Amino acid sequence: MRRVLSRSILAGLLSFAAVTGCASSASLRAAEAGRFDELRRTLSDELRRGTLDSDDARAIARAVAQGEIARATPPSGADRLRELRTCARALEDTLSERAAGSDAIATAAAMILLEAGLTDPESVKRYASDAAAGRYPGKDTALRALEARALVTAEDGAVRRSRMLDGDQEVRVSALRAAAAAADPSDREALLEAARLDPYPLARTLAIRAAGALGGQDIVLALRDVWTLSDEPGREAIAEAWATPRALDGGGRVQLRWAISTQRGAPAIAAARALVRAGGEGAGEAISVLIGSIRSSQSRDRVYAILSAPLQDPAVRSALIEAQGDPDEAVVFAVHSRHVDAVPRDVAARERSAAVAWLMKLAAGTSTRAVLARGVLARAGIRAVVPLLERDVRSREIPVREAAGAGLVALGEIPRAASLLADAEPQVRTSVACAILEAF
Repeated sequence: MRRVLSRSILAGLLSFAAVTGCASSASLRAAEAGRFDELRRTLSDELRRGTLDSDDARAIARAVAQGEIARATPPSGADRLRELRTCARALEDTLSERAAGSDAIATAAAMILLEAGLTDPESVKRYASDAAAGRYPGKDTALRALEARALVTAEDGAVRRSRMLDGDQEVRVSALRAAAAAADPSDREALLEAARLDPYPLARTLAIRAAGALGGQDIVLALRDVWTLSDEPGREAIAEAWATPRALDGGGRVQLRWAISTQRGAPAIAAARALVRAGGEGAGEAISVLIGSIRSSQSRDRVYAILSAPLQDPAVRSALIEAQGDPDEAVVFAVHSRHVDAVPRDVAARERSAAVAWLMKLAAGTSTRAVLARGVLARAGIRAVVPLLERDVRSREIPVREAAGAGLVALGEIPRAASLLADAEPQVRTSVACAILEAF
């Protein structure tokens, strides 16, 4: 890990210097020291005077995120680091420095670097080997999971397959993620066994996906057997697996057509969605299944079908317009959200305008769906929602403040989102810091 560390720290320092001409600002100094009460006051003052720009906000976001990494301690510290996974690249230097340590936080940092492609599996294996030799404390679950995640070569196959049977579910999940990366045909039987019998739902889903990526007629047929043993989420995962390139032409298309003709609910919708995306034989039948689900299924499945159906199809567009008058608000919300999110060529201007108006009316409220409406509008660039997001910045609810920060960043209102970098709740600080760092 040290080779990666030295390179990334140098790159990070150069990058940091390039974007922070304001190293002496009071807000930045407070962020670097983790003095959040002071940061809250200075940010408020700078926003009021109009002296905080997007580059300043990014420098402060980076300092806040770096501080969360540096100050993280067990047991909650590992979870705090995982909240920063989406912006790992912008924080590579700090994560690498922390990964050079010897505690559970170091292990969490190393896992983030590995999964982000910022360190190589061989370095991680050496790190785990040092732990086994006594350089660090005993090989706890987190370290064993990290070691399993690095088993991505054909030569690692025997050990990887043994880890798929480990007594700890986190180790099994890591081994299954490694199998997906390895794409080793020798894992076939172990993956199918995990898909059938692993007691942890996430592990079963990962095994199904990894097996589907291997493809071939044998795996396609074996997954048909797994289907009979699976719950609804497992069947959805199998439908997705049948649609992977190596499975589709090995009988996957036949199985997807079987699913849309014989199954109901979410598994049938997942199969229909997969066929539509694949195109070719069966796609027309799949669109009919999606339209039928929009019109007649239970609320949850109707929403799933609305979000899955192709807007390019005239019959789909007609079904969505029809659903605008539905008494189920969840269904209407899904239709309007789809129209707002759509590219202009896929939806008429009047439909998009009507959807924006409906969502704006809903967004003025305080319900959970109102919060979601504000997010949809922000991602679509509807600036009229800015005052509502600014109101949410002062909410007592943590998820509402998080969503407000994400929405303001999506609209380019980064200085306005920056006030949440001083939030009393670390989850809000890390979420907004990551959103700002990802925006550049």
